[in-house]
Amino acid sequence: MSRRRCFSQALAPPAPLDNNDLLEEILLRLPPEPSSLPRASAVCKPWRGIVSDPQFISRFRKHHRKPPLLGFFAGLVGATRFFTPVLESPNRIPAARFFLPQSQHPRDQWRFLGCRHGLAILANEYQHEVIVWDPLTGQQHNIPFPPGLRNNKSGPVWRCNAAVLCADSMDGHVHGDCFSSPFKLVLACGGYKQINSCLYDSVSRAWGDIVSMVTAHGILPIRSNVLIGNTVYWLLSGKGILAFDTETQTLCEIENPVDAHCNCCWFCQPLQIDGGTGLGLAVMSKLSIQLWERKSNCCGVLGWVMMQKTIQLEGMFSWRMPRDDKWVFLVGYDEDTNVIVLSTMIGNFVLQLESTQIWKISERDANKNYYMEFYPYTNFYTTGRKAEWKRMDLKL
Repeated sequence: MSRRRCFSQALAPPAPLDNNDLLEEILLRLPPEPSSLPRASAVCKPWRGIVSDPQFISRFRKHHRKPPLLGFFAGLVGATRFFTPVLESPNRIPAARFFLPQSQHPRDQWRFLGCRHGLAILANEYQHEVIVWDPLTGQQHNIPFPPGLRNNKSGPVWRCNAAVLCADSMDGHVHGDCFSSPFKLVLACGGYKQINSCLYDSVSRAWGDIVSMVTAHGILPIRSNVLIGNTVYWLLSGKGILAFDTETQTLCEIENPVDAHCNCCWFCQPLQIDGGTGLGLAVMSKLSIQLWERKSNCCGVLGWVMMQKTIQLEGMFSWRMPRDDKWVFLVGYDEDTNVIVLSTMIGNFVLQLESTQIWKISERDANKNYYMEFYPYTNFYTTGRKAEWKRMDLKL
């Protein structure tokens, strides 16, 4: 009898958590929050070995595909509040967690221009240089401006903006850990009645030809861009949008809707619509947001059409706004989560355009001008792995 019992125990299948293949499938389904993998790694040594393995991390990214919104960069590098986290503890990532980009000149001021695919882009117009920076690892590419887009003492002063995008075309690639992947960088500089743009390819490590366009409007150096397909869109200082096609390397200007009152650059924000395939525009009108889309009419002519959805902000804020200052400014947009950042006298808020859910992300700095662009940073918090996970505020 005892022999039969021992024999049946020897043939018993291992417990699910003792089966590494099954355990890995379970851990893959943890939510893509910053605390998920650090918490799992703290359970025991075998779990830590699984979740810190590069192949597992690659599978984890591919399984979830869409990285979470960690927060927003704004202003100058090293400023007191250059990063605003949006997640609650234990997923909250403080600014001290990031490895600041290094500069050869201690007094240099690097200005944020945007984030995409886990990479941030910064510029120093006085040093004529752009940095493509991975905030989680501190790695950076320093790229000098092309000679034709550098300010000179005798010529007009140009204001610049830039955009970065991962160019990894491998099947199954998930954006986020893209620093070692091929990337493209678009630089747009504007002066008096002219805008010049140029495309940098990290594979060839060379700039392409400079493309110029005559316009009555100037480039806005403090407004973020939107990527739709192969085209990058920026707001112009007048009533227009600048479009740069990264495939054909051509520039064009799109006029804002005639009936949209975009009297201030902080009242308009280009958007992605139709699942990221179409160009939209959010326009602030008193305490409501009008949504426009660019589409073809029956003759195939592109134009703006107002969408049926208008978002009424009156009563959505839990905080009472001053009677004499109820202005709301559009100061940021995230393509991945389709949220827009609103700046008011009572603080900075994030609005999800589909659900119209709104929440506060920071107080307004009374000592500074609150017309400040917020650049969204989305990524899987996995690149730090063991070293960085020790710094997570884990409340197991």
